[in-house]
Amino acid sequence: MIRFETHGEVVFIRMARAVLGRPLFWTGAYLVDGLLLDCGPPATARELVRALAGRPLEGLVLTHHHEDHVGAAPLLGAERGLVPRAHRAGLPLLEHGFAVEPYRRAVWGSPARFRASALGDEVAGRSGRFRVVETPGHSVDHVCLLEAERGWLFTGDLFLAERLRYLRSDEELSRLVDSLEAAARLPAREVFCAHRGPVRGGVEALARKAARLRELRERVQDLLGRGLGEAEVARRAVGPEGPMTWISHGRFSAVNFVRAVARERAGD
Repeated sequence: MIRFETHGEVVFIRMARAVLGRPLFWTGAYLVDGLLLDCGPPATARELVRALAGRPLEGLVLTHHHEDHVGAAPLLGAERGLVPRAHRAGLPLLEHGFAVEPYRRAVWGSPARFRASALGDEVAGRSGRFRVVETPGHSVDHVCLLEAERGWLFTGDLFLAERLRYLRSDEELSRLVDSLEAAARLPAREVFCAHRGPVRGGVEALARKAARLRELRERVQDLLGRGLGEAEVARRAVGPEGPMTWISHGRFSAVNFVRAVARERAGD
């Protein structure tokens, strides 16, 4: 299932695997200035390539290696001659593969392995230049793209939502907060999230999310310092676990906030 939404010069491409005509979970990509920023999951790869037929494509940039952002890269390389570019930390993950749990394969499909080239400091479009901003935390290789003249900031999975109920088990909370704060300081006027599309008041929303996560981190540190168990700390600081915890077998959970802070404390 694919839907195109036009926002001035920016085209937001929403993608999802459909079951009985209903989307399981939306993700997205952006077509702007001749560049494709991300390319959706493996499950919609052929549909995306067909939908882009006749549209000029001059480059493919991946914000990070997760399967819902890179799935069409091999097919776009074969049929449109695009060489994907990604952060250097993601290149071995794309080439040699990474673990994808069954629930992720069910929602997004199984990603093929492929080679990508390393991003530099900038990416040139047809009429503008995109600054590559390293924003780790959600993943080790996560980047945002800033087109400063137009004030566009493409944030991949950095934003997602102001309030998070879950954290991935492999996310680094402190680095995520630092990246959010750095992104909020950029000279951007419009923020484009890979899953949500354009974010109203996006720069301020990035700053609010960073502040909430910093406060949450401090709350968790305080509760851990009192000797409470991780489940109780998660309940008090974040809230009860929800359906995603069970669906993902704990890959996404409230307790992962606590474990992320505990890892940081152990490393001090």
